[in-house]
Amino acid sequence: MPKSFFFAEEPLDEASLVLDWFRGLDNPPVETCTDWGLVLHFPTLGELKRTPDGSVDVEASPVVTLVLPSTRRKALWTIGEVHFRARDLRKVNPALPKIARDFEGWLSSHVLVHDHQPGREHAFTYFLEGGAQNVSDRIFALPSGLAALRRGQYFVAHMANAAMLETVCRTLRLRGVECET
Repeated sequence: MPKSFFFAEEPLDEASLVLDWFRGLDNPPVETCTDWGLVLHFPTLGELKRTPDGSVDVEASPVVTLVLPSTRRKALWTIGEVHFRARDLRKVNPALPKIARDFEGWLSSHVLVHDHQPGREHAFTYFLEGGAQNVSDRIFALPSGLAALRRGQYFVAHMANAAMLETVCRTLRLRGVECET
């Protein structure tokens, strides 16, 4: 079963504690940049499988996709995303579930800033706009993300489209936050 994780972190080019975590593994993945983020392939765990059209079959290959935080409309940051996409992590390679568990343990050692459990209130949920509250059951803040939330930084989902961003920016203008057009 695929596993996904979400985090708040300052958007910096090529600088990410999450990316550093993967780079620090005993057998670090090979990184491939895409227009939306990175594909992390673990060649020691197996080769890339291909779909009939020649693209990488992320559900059958030992890969993780990583969407690093970015800045949108100058005032908004996106939530970072890590996806272990394999349908069955153990079937792809028995080491892949351990990497997922280790990553989950590391990420959950940071501050939980949002979850969907009834009765759990988080002070920073107010700053999660544009679908950010709906991307995951749990969002953790890395140190730079937590500092930004404490300063009042707003976060949106990576997949927020132009219409959603415009709606968020109209709301934020009422709160004194100006978005770039």
